[in-house]
Amino acid sequence: MKKQKKTRTSLCASIMFLAGMTVSTTAFAHCDSMDGPVITEAKSALQARDVTPLLKWVPENREDDVRKAFDETMSKQGSSQTSQEKAQQKLFTTLVRIHREAEGASFTGVKSAGHIPVIVQEADAALRTNSVDSLVAKVTANIEHAIREKFTKAELSKQQANQSVKQGREYVNDYIHYVHFVEEINEMAEGRAPDTEHQH
Repeated sequence: MKKQKKTRTSLCASIMFLAGMTVSTTAFAHCDSMDGPVITEAKSALQARDVTPLLKWVPENREDDVRKAFDETMSKQGSSQTSQEKAQQKLFTTLVRIHREAEGASFTGVKSAGHIPVIVQEADAALRTNSVDSLVAKVTANIEHAIREKFTKAELSKQQANQSVKQGREYVNDYIHYVHFVEEINEMAEGRAPDTEHQH
């Protein structure tokens, strides 16, 4: 059972990889980087002097923590640059940490800018431009290629499966990866949660 779950987890990761994402041990996160959507909105909120836009990123029962950190940051306006930067960093850390905890994901600190996977940038760009056509075409093409590749490998090993136990096991391995890969994609497409640990 553990081996099967591990296989399915790796397959789920493979799906994201073939789509163009770099999969990390922190489960596909990009909200913890300086150029991610959470901190980007935090910077805008500070300029507007309004904490409200930040509250949607955290659970209702943690709003006060964000409000407190925001107010502390605003109170440093007019102080030294070092004091302002320190307060801002505290706000960013508080906001991202609470957001990650709400996802059930670990928080290992705010990451520097420049590490958001290209496919995630393209997904965000699609929202900004109100057009998802290019993104759909890219991901669809990558998934089609992966399915055909795994199918071909399983088909070829199937032809040799009865020649020896070793070759039979090779076919079983290829078969499992092919079928489970297709199953994972279909579950995601249908909106059903795969049997894996997967956070945003």
